[in-house]
Amino acid sequence: MKTWAMTVFTLRETMRSKTMIIGLVVSFLYLAVVPVLSSSSGGSAVVGDMERQTAVGRDFLSFALGGLNFIGMSMAIFTTLGAIYTEVEQGTILAIVTKPIHRWQIVVGKWIGHALLMGGYVLIMGLVLWATVSLGSGSIIWSFLPAIALITMNVITMVSLSLFFSTFLPVIANAIFVFLLFICTSNLRVVNAIGQTSDNIFVVVFANGMRMLLPVSEVSDLANLVLMGKSRAAEQAGTETGTFAPRPWSFGYELAYIAGTVLLATLVFRRKDLR
Repeated sequence: MKTWAMTVFTLRETMRSKTMIIGLVVSFLYLAVVPVLSSSSGGSAVVGDMERQTAVGRDFLSFALGGLNFIGMSMAIFTTLGAIYTEVEQGTILAIVTKPIHRWQIVVGKWIGHALLMGGYVLIMGLVLWATVSLGSGSIIWSFLPAIALITMNVITMVSLSLFFSTFLPVIANAIFVFLLFICTSNLRVVNAIGQTSDNIFVVVFANGMRMLLPVSEVSDLANLVLMGKSRAAEQAGTETGTFAPRPWSFGYELAYIAGTVLLATLVFRRKDLR
């Protein structure tokens, strides 16, 4: 009950934040612009050709999913950066910790609030895109549902990571560190190609370690693979497919990653001096 009260408080505070309002405006603009961007690069469907219409719809959803993934993760980072550190710095956290509530309940409540808000936001945006394409093409692309679920997991992962760092890092340092980590792990194809072509054990270990450091990039590729199928995903990736392929169990690892990050956040916050 106390954890849920913290969750509701977090939801209310985050929904009123400037970051969330700006993010929603950007999202609506994206929904308006993405059909134009996609149609300009994807061609038009043949009227009456259901298979062609489905293929074009799937291409559009793949294009839109990439942008939605980036917007969702960026919003997750910016809305969670100061979730704990800012309140500790300003002293407002003292009004909460003096109440009969455990510190782990504060962290978990904040995490649930941010995860529900950002995960729900991406899920709803994705379902709106899916419904629009389904109505427009006349066919339902069921493979989009597990794909948007994986993208939602990515957003929750970034919420968890930003929340963890907010237990001990200032907002600016948190932003720099999280974005650097994201950028480094977004170039997994290059790192993996080096690891596969190298006989040096240290290079191989480093390449595999980078894939485990932050799984969102690999899970994004897995979502695209689920949506498009192997042949079309290989065609999109080109020669990169030979050097990098998302592992099917990466979504399970991401679930464990989320749980472990939240656990670490509770442990750090329990030991933090709030005076």
